[in-house]
Amino acid sequence: MIPRPKLLEIENRDYKRHACHWPAVLLTDNFNRSCVIEDISNGGCRLLINTGKLASGDTVKIQVPARKLSFSGKVVWLHCEEAGIKFTSKPAKL
Repeated sequence: MIPRPKLLEIENRDYKRHACHWPAVLLTDNFNRSCVIEDISNGGCRLLINTGKLASGDTVKIQVPARKLSFSGKVVWLHCEEAGIKFTSKPAKL
């Protein structure tokens, strides 16, 4: 019997992600929508959100009132009820 090689999981991200569950508000030129930040890094975040009316490339602002954070970004991907945001401005602290 030939042993199976172990698969390595390679993380190709520029920044380390941190799991979280922060209630937030996503703002666009056309609408505001409640969401939850599921994970975050210095480069972006993953949102749990109703993705209707959102499109890849949309410019957004995300506010996290409980943490007094606010940052701008672009939607880079959408899948079911999730959206990936790449920050164009970084919060002072995470």
